[in-house]
Amino acid sequence: MKPILIAGALKSETDFLISKMEKRKESKLGGYDFYEGKINGYPVCLIKTEVGLVNAASSLSLAIEKCKPAFILNEGTAGGITPKHHKKDIILGKETFNIMACRTPYKEIGEGSNSLDWEYRTFIDGGTYQRIVYCGNDEIMKFIYTLRNEYKNGKVYKGVIGSGDVWNREKDKLKFLNEKFKVDCEDMESVAIYAVAKNFDIPAISAKIMSDNELLGEEYEPEVASDLQVFIYEVLLKMAENLKD
Repeated sequence: MKPILIAGALKSETDFLISKMEKRKESKLGGYDFYEGKINGYPVCLIKTEVGLVNAASSLSLAIEKCKPAFILNEGTAGGITPKHHKKDIILGKETFNIMACRTPYKEIGEGSNSLDWEYRTFIDGGTYQRIVYCGNDEIMKFIYTLRNEYKNGKVYKGVIGSGDVWNREKDKLKFLNEKFKVDCEDMESVAIYAVAKNFDIPAISAKIMSDNELLGEEYEPEVASDLQVFIYEVLLKMAENLKD
């Protein structure tokens, strides 16, 4: 049986799931913490990616080569950027794009800078410089969404994840991302996870819990990652039953 590969950036985002792995073995992959075991009798691997797109891409590539997974489940925290989503709500990433892959308009010295004028571009050798949107696996997303009522600490949504090595706290920028590109939350891993998964032709989905919402004045609380992990554990239990059958 091909394992499920879980990817989470931080100890606070992975410690509960690691504790639930049966017959757990720990090792290092290129300096990243890697775990192998089972959940509900089904093989599971977990890579602690550390924070950021470079870490996510490199650690996930190593983990894929190591465990040859059936699919990838990226879980962790993100910042909510809409009035609709509150702290502890969960976003399932139907889409993601790199919110730091930009081309700026030409300006002379002294003309300043305005990130609301930046054009989003993905730079590909020999290709057209345009914004590339990566899609999460619809089948896995639908399965998780059917279990949304199991989550009692908030609501579960399907949405768009803006992903990049940035923590935006400018409310005009957050409003711009939401209104123009329908971004629901920001994280620092999803676009790398989806891009690498696509290159390896492996289904992937990100599930991100809102740890804060600047627009609503809801302050950063990394501990909410444990609420997501409890929900993801319930999802994995049911996934394991289906996959074994």
